[in-house]
Amino acid sequence: MLKSSDCAMTSNASQLHDFQFRPARNGDLDALCDIENRSFAIDRLNRRAFKRFVGSETARMIVAENANDAGIAGYVLVIFRRNVALARLYSMAVSPDLRGRGIGGSLIAQAEETSLDFGAPILRLEVSQKNPDAIRLFAANGYREFDLYPDYYPDHSNALRMEKVLVPNAMRLPSPIHFYHQTLPFTCGPAALMMAMNALDHDVELDRNLEIALWREATTIFMTSGHGGCGPLGLALAAHKRGFDAEVLSSRDGPLFVDTVRKPQNREVVELVHYDFARQALDVGISVTTGPFGIAEIEERTKQGKMALVLISQYRIYGDKIPHWVVVSGFDDRFVYVSDPDIGEDHEPFTGSDCLSVPILRHEFDLMARYGRDKLQAAVFIDKKAR
Repeated sequence: MLKSSDCAMTSNASQLHDFQFRPARNGDLDALCDIENRSFAIDRLNRRAFKRFVGSETARMIVAENANDAGIAGYVLVIFRRNVALARLYSMAVSPDLRGRGIGGSLIAQAEETSLDFGAPILRLEVSQKNPDAIRLFAANGYREFDLYPDYYPDHSNALRMEKVLVPNAMRLPSPIHFYHQTLPFTCGPAALMMAMNALDHDVELDRNLEIALWREATTIFMTSGHGGCGPLGLALAAHKRGFDAEVLSSRDGPLFVDTVRKPQNREVVELVHYDFARQALDVGISVTTGPFGIAEIEERTKQGKMALVLISQYRIYGDKIPHWVVVSGFDDRFVYVSDPDIGEDHEPFTGSDCLSVPILRHEFDLMARYGRDKLQAAVFIDKKAR
């Protein structure tokens, strides 16, 4: 969403001495709304949104305040996700009559310090392709373009995705993944599998027809309630059907999540589907290994060129005790890089930019990749078949 309204490339140090930077307070809401309304014609933050961000545990808003008259000159808003080493510079604006003094550049610096304080060494943003001054400003401050978000803004203009690694020694591995977000609450597995297949074969089209087809093939029919989710055997079989080699690791020998299904007749269906999938996997030669595993086993297979789908618990990111599939796109000494098909609910300001190759500390990912009281683990690895 990023909107930058101070794109001056130079700063006047003596003028900047007139401003101080501090966290936004509820008493700033009138001034923030005034700056927003005078700066932007569309896609504005309203008073309710400003108030929510000021009081949020996963957002930080910094204002530039005139030391002489205590007036607010501008703001920058950074949002975070729990246990994810990435932040997003969500919005920034400077009062129209105070632009050209370098306040925008100083607010960017404040955003970076805030991001590091939160433990996020990578800061990302979106900026309109129609705003070359803002693009130059961020480029001059060390941000690089890494993707394009088509039809992003209300006027259907495109957004450039940009990022900056705030800790120079933090390694980034390039991701082969094109992002696809799940369009239904229960299709994280198919969406993750689509991203993995496309990374190995760019001819695989990322569209909703494939998403639904994969779900129909891989679902275990029932979960805690409502529509079913996809287990590792179903996803592996769906990948095999489309010409990929597949391998499954699971800490449990038997149907997953059956203990969360209340009705006996539904549990019976889950068990029938699981054992049918197990028979099919055996017939087509899919390797299934049962027992606990860790990051080392996942990393070893990705080094062999395989794409990894890993089951995690959303609790450590969203606070929801829900099993969820993600794609692992790389490793370094500190982080596991994860692409998450879930961009959150409509009220949450996340996009594919926040969910593609997200760095998660290795020990945090190890904790995430264990679901429920039984610490259930599951992973699917796919590779191109040898020709």
